[in-house]
Amino acid sequence: MKRIVRSMLLLTVALSLAFMTTAFADEQPGQEPDLAADAMKSQGNPPQIPHAVKQDQDGEACNSCHREGVKNAPPTSHPERLNCTSCHVQGEIKKAKKAPKGKKK
Repeated sequence: MKRIVRSMLLLTVALSLAFMTTAFADEQPGQEPDLAADAMKSQGNPPQIPHAVKQDQDGEACNSCHREGVKNAPPTSHPERLNCTSCHVQGEIKKAKKAPKGKKK
């Protein structure tokens, strides 16, 4: 009887380990995140940037507004990713609203 219980327990542990290995196979330490795959999971793919972006601009410049939501910028959920244009694409650039002409205070 003890042999059967021991065998069943060993089989259960082995199957559990096999399941955990396959379930977490895509999360390997030191592996670069798949940014393009993350972008495809987001709503409105690919995510568009509604303002002008310089070709040589890095993510730190983007984070200056998007880290805290300055100037109504949507706060980023991933400020550590500094190559913004690897996932985000240039969308239609919104024109800045000009103050109405007329009375000055």
